[in-house]
Amino acid sequence: MRKLRGVQRHDRCSPHVAPDPGNAQTGPETVSARHGRSVNDAGTITTAGYEMSAVHHTGQRLSLKGQLLTVRYVGPVDGKAGEWLGVEWDDITRGKHNGVHDGKKYFDCRSKSPACASFLRPKQPWDEQRTFLDALRGKYVSQTSAADQEAIYFSSKQAEEVGFDKFARRQAELRGIFVIVLDRMRIRHRADDRGVDAIADMCQEITELDVGGNLFETLSEVYDLCRRLPKLRSLTLDGNRISVKDSQHMPRGCFNSIRTLSLSNVILDWSTELAPLLQHCFSGVQVLVATNNEWSSVTHSGSLPIGLKTLDLSNNAFTTLADLSSVANSSVETLVFKNCNITMISSSNSDTNYRPIFASVQELDVRHNSIIDWTFFNQLPATFPALEHLRTTGNPLYTNLKTHDDKLLTAEDGYMLTIARLPDLETLNYSKITDKDRLNAETYYLGLIAAELSSTATDAEAAGVRERHPRFAVLCETYGEPTVTRKTVLADGEVDPNSLAARLVRITFVSGTAIWTVELPKSLSIYALLGIVGKRLGVMPLRLLLILETGERDPVARESASYQGPDWWCSDSEDEDDCLPTKEVDERTSWIMREVEMLAGTRALGTYVEGAEARVRVETRG
Repeated sequence: MRKLRGVQRHDRCSPHVAPDPGNAQTGPETVSARHGRSVNDAGTITTAGYEMSAVHHTGQRLSLKGQLLTVRYVGPVDGKAGEWLGVEWDDITRGKHNGVHDGKKYFDCRSKSPACASFLRPKQPWDEQRTFLDALRGKYVSQTSAADQEAIYFSSKQAEEVGFDKFARRQAELRGIFVIVLDRMRIRHRADDRGVDAIADMCQEITELDVGGNLFETLSEVYDLCRRLPKLRSLTLDGNRISVKDSQHMPRGCFNSIRTLSLSNVILDWSTELAPLLQHCFSGVQVLVATNNEWSSVTHSGSLPIGLKTLDLSNNAFTTLADLSSVANSSVETLVFKNCNITMISSSNSDTNYRPIFASVQELDVRHNSIIDWTFFNQLPATFPALEHLRTTGNPLYTNLKTHDDKLLTAEDGYMLTIARLPDLETLNYSKITDKDRLNAETYYLGLIAAELSSTATDAEAAGVRERHPRFAVLCETYGEPTVTRKTVLADGEVDPNSLAARLVRITFVSGTAIWTVELPKSLSIYALLGIVGKRLGVMPLRLLLILETGERDPVARESASYQGPDWWCSDSEDEDDCLPTKEVDERTSWIMREVEMLAGTRALGTYVEGAEARVRVETRG
């Protein structure tokens, strides 16, 4: 029989998950009157699911059919018999109101969602709660021995398994396991839970703990659990709607060993709850993740922990960086604001126009916000003087980039223009910026500014361009000032002869009842002009006659029956008027409109037309 040494049936990194103890057969229960609950031999906490609301209280965390909730109200509801529980769902879209029913406010919710709350009868099939130890053993410790495992066969030969008993013992002791993930397992911890002292023995080497989405009610419960893990450095409490009112009565620095803390979707108020909590209990934290908390501002008179270096505030409701005054005064070096609604540095409608300065921030992530123009990036160097790494993808600015004259730009152009505006940036969207990248970006940007300056007609317009591009002066010092040919506006609507407009002529063509107008360059040959007209009329070009109507009149002499010879002048007369004919000129002269045929050839259109407009009659050769 072949021996398989070192074969392991369970991967240490993917621990065995035992059946839900709520569905397993358990031993006799003992009632704890103090907490209104029962604890079975397996360590599972069971609530009296069908008893009246005497076991319920505000702030209580419960689970109903897998959906977590917090009790916010216990009592009557107008127009309805009996007692009710007003609950706030963790899923903020699951309810029907926000604590206001039929115009009457019964309770407040943490969430701002209008559909986060409901009224429930106390008599519900509540999901069973678990102790921490029960959840730990259920997920990480196998409930079967090696002898009970199914035999392994190769063809018809059974393999002898060696070492599984030893591995099972190591697994039961959590040896070699440093990270524990027990999220969404309906855990509720108390200091007098059955077998609670075994936690310290089993979790001596644990450095990271994730108990997000559970049923903790107060911070003191979390503290009693964490103090039993001596090497714990990372704590994730996402989705736990805990109360922190007891934090000020806890020892100062009681969580000082925690270096990484995640408090996403806890919906604590920043200024009155979370900031004081960090100062009092988590003064040693270096990384804080606090996403999806519905914050629109983070302002607090105190300071953040001095050792805090990384702060993730993604998926909140900020609109400007001025909403983050608490962070501006901290020592944070990495700042993440993904999926917020940030549009600018500071609000243009603010009375004080406060612009924060994040002096210590070296890395900034503003992906998937609402930045729509370059003003935000023009102000970044002054707002983040130490900025070296930036991530900007997913902002509306990059989806519709255009030059000053509405020429479309590519995403690569947007990448270069971002680099050119930030002189000290080292990486953009995780890509290292080389010297060649910066040279290309800054010279390209300088050329675009020069083109925009060339399009201005007044000094005020040119000053506005320079104000919109604050790096123009520095770029000119570095690469030399580009040639700028300013457009000149003359008096009375005249056009600068050096401008493009002066090189165009507006022609109105008349062919029978058809009349149309086009703008054409004066350098266009008559051959080309005939081709354009012929294509429009569907006639061979050389069959057409183009007659330029100048709008001027020429005199035409005509013979008269009383004609008496040529005009004469008498030199003997001292008065010239006596010698000149008077009415005879008008009687013998008529006027005709001057017309010029534009002959087919290479002669330019501008040699026929001097002004900016002309009228051309189109005829067909007989």
